Amino acid sequence: MHALSRRALGWDALMGVKVLFRCECCDAQPDAVTQRTLEGQLRDRTFGEYRDAQPGGWLIWTAGGRLGSKCYACPEHREQMIEDLRRHYGAVRCGVRQDGPYPALWPDGFNGFDERELARLLGAGPRAGSRAAGV
Repeated sequence: MHALSRRALGWDALMGVKVLFRCECCDAQPDAVTQRTLEGQLRDRTFGEYRDAQPGGWLIWTAGGRLGSKCYACPEHREQMIEDLRRHYGAVRCGVRQDGPYPALWPDGFNGFDERELARLLGAGPRAGSRAAGV
């Protein structure tokens, strides 16, 4: 019996992988750009928080440990997923009860405001000492 090399077994070849994301409630799949956002967040080490995956408006529950695995919801089922998570994990982690807007994630190459930052900017009004353009 002779030893087979790694190359003979095909172990040195790279294999492409595509992760398929589906809504926890209806099995809907995201559009291609939102898919890129969801793929990018897989490296995120956030624990027990919600994230908005833009531009499609999907919701991510980052979970981990006692909080189960990551969950994803399409725009139509965001509230249902939040209610289910609060019912199951509300006594374990206070982040489950966090109200939106949630931090936004965008795919590489896209820029966008974090919804909390945008809300703060819109709610702040004019700053003292600032002048309108052209005045």
